[in-house]
Amino acid sequence: MRRKFTISLGISAVCLLSRLAVAATIPVAPTESIQDAIDAASPDDVIQLAAGTYSEHIDYGGKALTVVGEGPATFLRGIGGGPVVTFASGEGPGSVLDSVVVTDGSGDRGAGVYIDNGSSPTVIRTILFHNRARIRGSGIYVGGGSTPLITNNLLIYNRTSGGDPHGIQIENSAPLVINNSLVRNDSNGILLSGPSNALIMNNMFVRNGSRGRGRGICDFSGGNARIHYNLFHRNRKSAILTDGKDFKGIGSADKRIGLPRLFDNLSANPRFIMRNPPRLDSRKFDMTPLAVFAAEIRPRFDGRRRPAIDRGNPDPMYNDLDGSRNDIGFTGGPDAPLW
Repeated sequence: MRRKFTISLGISAVCLLSRLAVAATIPVAPTESIQDAIDAASPDDVIQLAAGTYSEHIDYGGKALTVVGEGPATFLRGIGGGPVVTFASGEGPGSVLDSVVVTDGSGDRGAGVYIDNGSSPTVIRTILFHNRARIRGSGIYVGGGSTPLITNNLLIYNRTSGGDPHGIQIENSAPLVINNSLVRNDSNGILLSGPSNALIMNNMFVRNGSRGRGRGICDFSGGNARIHYNLFHRNRKSAILTDGKDFKGIGSADKRIGLPRLFDNLSANPRFIMRNPPRLDSRKFDMTPLAVFAAEIRPRFDGRRRPAIDRGNPDPMYNDLDGSRNDIGFTGGPDAPLW
């Protein structure tokens, strides 16, 4: 989904052109520091990451800039003691994380990506893999009235480090969570708490949960979240917990609850290849196995029925890159990854 902006003429347009004129692309290699580049960057700059592994934590510090990598070939690898990526200084939609792998994060909240304090960044086309939180949000934590756009990301094998965190945890916030795939995360794919007016749409929830716990979505939002056009398959406890009840099949929840909260979700086998998690060499940190793994977790047409294809929101604004109706999951929609 692309956010639309209306720019008034006159002074606003002059200011915009002025910012565009000075924006720069800053190349960063694995031997260099992303955080140093962020600290030195000006608004609207693009920090272009080369393929390789970057072992550090980064904080946008309120800056409107883009950090973009080369998809499964660019790793942001945590070094312990906190989130790999932090947005907690009131960042807006112009603060963008794009096309990287966020992995090995650890901490209390948001081991992979931490979003708080009314921030509204854009997290797009990113793989969150093997991050571990103790309290909330192993992959992504959204709190403090934040309103980010979280779109076309793949969250796989994010685990616990002692508590009961979840793939994405949303507290008292209203993110747009659109066209993501949440597969085999340790507990719930998404947990919502407090009056979280989130839109959760065109996402895939497959085999989340372990040791008798975990659902596709655990909804304690008090009826504020809107959950539309998502696919659920074999999540441990149920497809969704909402209104204090576990619904094994999302269809029965749709019928009982209905609009505006639940609409046109489906329970179906996405029919992609379900391999064990890739083993990444801790010394070489070879990205090839993860690239292959990510490529296989997508609804693709090969002559077999693929229920996620053309089952997302039918509004043309969500159409796939080829102009067809939205495919559910991280490879669908107008902002799907090209990697």
